[in-house]
Amino acid sequence: MEWPRNIKTLTTDELKAWLRDVNEKQYRADQIQKWLFCQQVRSWDEMVNVPPALREKLAQQFSLLALKEDQHLVSVDGTIKWLFETHDGHHIETVMIPANGRYSVCVSTQIGCAQNCAFCRTAKMGFTRNLEAGEILEEILSVNWYLKDNGLLDEEGKIAQVTNIIFMGMGEPLNNLEQVHRVCCTLHNQKLFNMGAKRMTVSTSGVVPKIKELVDRNTPCCLAVSLNSTNNEYRSSVMPVNRVWPIEKLLDAVDEYIRRTDNYVTFEFVLIQDITCTPKAAKELIRICAPRRVKVNAIVLNDGDDPTLHAPTPEEVEDFLAAVRAAEIQITIRNPRGRDILAACGQLAYKKEGKTC
Repeated sequence: MEWPRNIKTLTTDELKAWLRDVNEKQYRADQIQKWLFCQQVRSWDEMVNVPPALREKLAQQFSLLALKEDQHLVSVDGTIKWLFETHDGHHIETVMIPANGRYSVCVSTQIGCAQNCAFCRTAKMGFTRNLEAGEILEEILSVNWYLKDNGLLDEEGKIAQVTNIIFMGMGEPLNNLEQVHRVCCTLHNQKLFNMGAKRMTVSTSGVVPKIKELVDRNTPCCLAVSLNSTNNEYRSSVMPVNRVWPIEKLLDAVDEYIRRTDNYVTFEFVLIQDITCTPKAAKELIRICAPRRVKVNAIVLNDGDDPTLHAPTPEEVEDFLAAVRAAEIQITIRNPRGRDILAACGQLAYKKEGKTC
């Protein structure tokens, strides 16, 4: 049996076209989408100003809920990780990170991943399929439902809502750009979520043509690039994507993105002992960053993801950060969150799919 399409995947124009085809008024599209994304309903019956006959048509043609919560884990630091089961029996992960009144959510965009980065647990799962826009949006809505159901409040005393989205969970977002673009446009829509473009960040391993397409589409988001090494030899050894689009081509795409959008780009940089966390690597990172409008988000390697790679010592990390900061490069160290609940992307789903680490 073919699973019905998730209604949250449809654009406003697509929903209007469907309404026209079933002899319904097109203005109902705005009503339906407000129920979905403003009121964030969980059943068709909650759409009280939509006629029962139309609700019945919707229920017959579309799925409203595409994800089933398998489990959620709460870390001692407040991070929460969800494991969701998709309609076809696979698993994806969503992580919420609360900090300073913000609720940032890291969403998955694919089931598994084909990029095969050495330091990433999701790579061991392989690639199954892309997520639909409706599934990605439901990850975000599921967090909002949790915040509401648990009475969590924002700084103004209102029911808390997701404030920031990072497309950096399972999968390579730019290899699912059509659906990611739809999600960003829905989130940015002033009549729906009304989320600012700077509150959404799409992170890529370096799929160069898609970076350019992201700009061409005018996708409302910021860009982060998983740089993770400063020369082609090392980067190719841990990120196979670099064999197709080496650092020179990646930086050309970054430069074009900066020129056309006037935005900063964030370089994600995993610190690996004797590879990316060395005095030489610091000098090379400075050379790359100095002429560009970029900032660096460093994170220490999660030990265990690859037995051949090791985390640097705290002293090595501090020396690396000091060297980069001395060159007036903006670099922050991202403290690992939720390690007690396997919050690194892919860890929980990898175990659930029956694979061994």
